[in-house]
Amino acid sequence: MLNLNLLEALEQLEKEKNIRREEVIQILEKALTTAYKKNFNDHENEVKVKIDPVTGEISVYKIIEETDDDGISQVQTIRNVLNTKKFGRIAAQTAKQVLIQKLREVEKETLYQEYSDLVHTVVSAEVIRASGGDVDLRINKVDAVIPARERIPGEKFTPGQFVRGYVLEVQKRTKGPVVVLSRIAPELLQKLLEKHVPEIESGIVRIVATSREPGSRTKIAVLSTDPNVDPVGACIGEGGTRIIQVIKELNGEKIDLIPFSSDPAQFISNALAPAKVMDVLINEEEHRAHVTVSPGQISLAIGKEGQNARLAAKLTGWKIDIRQFMEEGTKS
Repeated sequence: MLNLNLLEALEQLEKEKNIRREEVIQILEKALTTAYKKNFNDHENEVKVKIDPVTGEISVYKIIEETDDDGISQVQTIRNVLNTKKFGRIAAQTAKQVLIQKLREVEKETLYQEYSDLVHTVVSAEVIRASGGDVDLRINKVDAVIPARERIPGEKFTPGQFVRGYVLEVQKRTKGPVVVLSRIAPELLQKLLEKHVPEIESGIVRIVATSREPGSRTKIAVLSTDPNVDPVGACIGEGGTRIIQVIKELNGEKIDLIPFSSDPAQFISNALAPAKVMDVLINEEEHRAHVTVSPGQISLAIGKEGQNARLAAKLTGWKIDIRQFMEEGTKS
């Protein structure tokens, strides 16, 4: 039974999709064997379907084991003569299904490999569906998702809206690859700054540390490798244009830019901005800093519900105790 259409299809797949002909033939032979047994109700004998890779001829073979009068078993391979028109139709239908399935698998794998290169980058995705849990999105041909745990608290989405997210991973799923995004990863903010601040992208300004409470406030420590470049000023931009763009991307999240210092006391003092610090005493053994501020600065230093002090501690890596300066003769 010749199948020239099959050969043409295999050649096309090999050229356009880089799918090896031998690989598809093996898959087809297994599928046709199953189809033959099912449609001809031949489950007793061992049946194999073979496809000639040159001519495309499809043959059915039965392997029959016979025992003679002396009890000696002999194995015979018989080429089946049941290559009827009926099996020809079955073979054509089966081959079509196998080729379509193989093509889908290859396309899924190609998309997976392509989008896997996006891991640890920031991408823009269109919102498809949004509820109180996961957010379903689309990036060109591929599905994406922001899991509920990766959403900024209180953030709302509308279908058709484009949002940026940090690519955590690309998962293989039945329907194809799915890009998993995060809106709370510290790396999202860092990548957004790189996008809007050329000095960060070029390496003149470096992000040393980040502490973030998504949707509320972030502190970022920056330094400059060029003494003529102010790292905080570079990030803010003229008239605040650069940092405003980042804030918009994060729906108004407050961002404190902190000059990094290799001196722990100075770094801690900087990190407690916008509060002004009077004094910082470092306890190396306990890795703790005792900070003194004026009465008028105590609420700023601690922040609402302790947020400012908490973010400063996370940013610097030091435990921070804040106390109010009391003048001599003043009762505490």
